[in-house]
Amino acid sequence: MCARVELQSQSRYLLLPPQTLPDGKKDSSLNALTNADFIGLLGTIPFFANLPKDKLAVLTEMSTIRVYPSNSVIFREDEGISTQMFVTLAGSVEVTSSRATGPLATLEAGSFFGEMSLLINIPRAATVKALESCMLMSIEKKAFHSLLDQCPDVRLGVNKLLKERLLLKAILSGVLPFFDSIPSERMIRFSRELDIEDQVHKGDVVLRQQDENDPHEAKFVFVVYGAVEITSNHRKTSTFGHENTVFLTPGCYLGPFTFERMNVSTGKAFARSSAVLLTCSFKKVSELFEEYPAAGAAANIAWFGERCDFASVLRHGVLTQRFQTFLESEHSDENYLFFMEIEKFRVIEDDSERRVASNHIRERYIQSDAPKEVNLPAGIRDGILEKMDRLSPTGVMETTFFDEACDEIMRLMVKDSFPRFKKSLHFQNIVDTLDPHTNRKGSRLVAACHHFRDSLQVLRPGHVDMKHMQLERMMSTIQKSQARRNGPSGLTTPQ
Repeated sequence: MCARVELQSQSRYLLLPPQTLPDGKKDSSLNALTNADFIGLLGTIPFFANLPKDKLAVLTEMSTIRVYPSNSVIFREDEGISTQMFVTLAGSVEVTSSRATGPLATLEAGSFFGEMSLLINIPRAATVKALESCMLMSIEKKAFHSLLDQCPDVRLGVNKLLKERLLLKAILSGVLPFFDSIPSERMIRFSRELDIEDQVHKGDVVLRQQDENDPHEAKFVFVVYGAVEITSNHRKTSTFGHENTVFLTPGCYLGPFTFERMNVSTGKAFARSSAVLLTCSFKKVSELFEEYPAAGAAANIAWFGERCDFASVLRHGVLTQRFQTFLESEHSDENYLFFMEIEKFRVIEDDSERRVASNHIRERYIQSDAPKEVNLPAGIRDGILEKMDRLSPTGVMETTFFDEACDEIMRLMVKDSFPRFKKSLHFQNIVDTLDPHTNRKGSRLVAACHHFRDSLQVLRPGHVDMKHMQLERMMSTIQKSQARRNGPSGLTTPQ
């Protein structure tokens, strides 16, 4: 049984167990903390940091403080939609989940958790229990939104912070593996491109497969809460999977690549329940990966599978090695080796070193008796040899000298050896280890999805500075006061 605090003009008074208890177990009211203390406390929490002091004062008046006995349950996992944020003022609480074998976290005084509940509709992801007598401050979603309605600028700032928090929680949980190598500062800027869709109802279409004539922009969708079903009545011939339906849960994502990866046509994704989504134009994701080619290459390979582009494979360390091994097994690695030599040639700064390198390329790959002769058209080959023969001993060999030849060899690899490579086990075995975003069952990312779901509530609690607040001493006083026989007037039954 918990007690609550009644608000007086300048002070809070703890209301301990109700009058229905025997006289020997009644308690006294206790002058707790001034409202100014609580205004200062709330002002240190990021979601409230931009609220004016007068609005913080109103929020303080709307909050509730409860004292929980040791071992009492504060709330239970999946016990309805969470609508409260909590601040641990004194004591400690333990967080557990049915999915974990042991405690997920122990939150001491100064921890705050559940702030996401004030802004999006999500269920309680864990059970929280008092380890000892503890005091919690709670803020209701309705009260917080009534304040945001009065402060439009603050609402914009809070939504910006919410998008940032949701995205970073996803990355830290490991459910967005191709974004984790991008600097956090850039991801924070990227979060501003996101929209929060928190009014998605069961049956709503989340994403539709587009054709080339579709005027709408393709979308990237991340599932924060709820379930999404991807389905199609038309599957192309493929070895990929056997089902035309896929279910995605919190921590999963989808985009135009999803339908490509499933090898379906006329596909669509719709909500199987109420859902909360983070969405943005897929163009924004592509632009982000253009800034970070290595991350973009891994994503392109995992998302599109056999439909990935050649440039992505050449940026992927393991697949680059696999591609060379595949070509060696076919005794056709000269084109790839030539390409790699040109890549090295392009970055040589010293003119004399570049001249030596060009002669090596000529002798090994271009002239008719070269040991690794590449299949260049006669016009390109003869043009290279003629220019090199005419170059004076002091002439400068430009870094772009072999570009035309390199482009031709790239075209040949994309047309010939690359398609064969993508159908080989050299390629397939690697792709299968990347993020199977349409089927995470049995993959390492199942645990990451659970981690993300839990983190929305309590697994990554914040902390506020409690050094100026004598809360632990106050808890001790409360515990001692429980021995008193006669309580003051004004005690009411806890709600």
